Amino acid sequence: MKIIYLHQYFKLPTESGSHRSWYIANEMQKKGLRVEILSMHNKPSKYERKISEKIKIHYLGVRYNQKMSVWRRILSFTEFMLKATKKSFQMQEISLIYATSTPLSVGLLALFLKKIKKTPYIFEIRDLWPLVPIEMGYVKNKTFQKFLFWLEKKIYEHAEKIVVLSPTMQEYVQKIVPEKPILHVPNMSDCEVFFPQNKKKENDPFRIVYFGSMGKANALERLLQVAEKHPEIEFWFIGEGSEKKKLQKIAPQNVYFFAGKPKHELNEMLAYVDAFYVSFAEYKSLETCSPNKFFDGIAAGKLCITNTKGWIKKLVEQYECGFYAGSAREFGEKIQPFLQNKNLLQTFQANARKLAETQFDKNLLCQKLIDFLF
Repeated sequence: MKIIYLHQYFKLPTESGSHRSWYIANEMQKKGLRVEILSMHNKPSKYERKISEKIKIHYLGVRYNQKMSVWRRILSFTEFMLKATKKSFQMQEISLIYATSTPLSVGLLALFLKKIKKTPYIFEIRDLWPLVPIEMGYVKNKTFQKFLFWLEKKIYEHAEKIVVLSPTMQEYVQKIVPEKPILHVPNMSDCEVFFPQNKKKENDPFRIVYFGSMGKANALERLLQVAEKHPEIEFWFIGEGSEKKKLQKIAPQNVYFFAGKPKHELNEMLAYVDAFYVSFAEYKSLETCSPNKFFDGIAAGKLCITNTKGWIKKLVEQYECGFYAGSAREFGEKIQPFLQNKNLLQTFQANARKLAETQFDKNLLCQKLIDFLF
């Protein structure tokens, strides 16, 4: 059985970013399925093919970056669709398409291929498009909004099955297509790459790290406000994004910036911190997200601090591995017990690692997904 895996932003384990698709594709390959990945890279005129662990990866040349305007991004998404369609027609004996968003246009590509090539598809929803960009004000035209919601429903209706990354996403999608088989499989903890370490020196300050994308959706200026009020704490920002330069200009002296790291290097940096931060702007749609940093951070056995409500807040409170702080004042109140009581900090850190191992380990979740699909 041959599967075409559509993921516009696919990353190998040697690259920084989300490795969810790599875990899933690898597990499919182990089960005897043939997997070929259609993705893109920022080399507009160049097509490349790689083979990793017997998985073929087709990189289509499409220019894209976070600094692009909405309409320039749409053009980029369209270009990927056109090039991926052309490449798909060159492939033979395709049994199934596994399409993972974002953007929503990946689902449109899967729908088009189903209509033309009669190939069924599974649709995986990573973020609630178009709800997220509409709530954030990127798509203001009411007619275009209605079209995008219509398109979203069509993509869901024609999928064989749907995979979502959070329970709140599942509730949202179930209302649109109540009869459709839907499975919640969140992002995953790689408990082999990430593991608890403590390389801090005795006199080192308490350290909190934010790692991942630094875009508008992350609202990291809120974390800078926290840092300004707590000069006794050191804050590390690891990653890239459209807001990074702006953040660097306004950051207080106790904030340090680092380039994005592949996961094995990131785990080594986490050995020098006490806690990690999950940050999103205050939009209801973003409360449904399944941030990779959460699953990496708990696998590394670090205290989780989040400024967003939703299912992540419920998890850290239920399993006592972190806390929610919606403001700088609330952060100041809730961080104090961990600054003053090292045993409490270690207990919450151990709870974080246990949660990663028992509920979010990639081997458990990949098997759950494969059982649902096949």
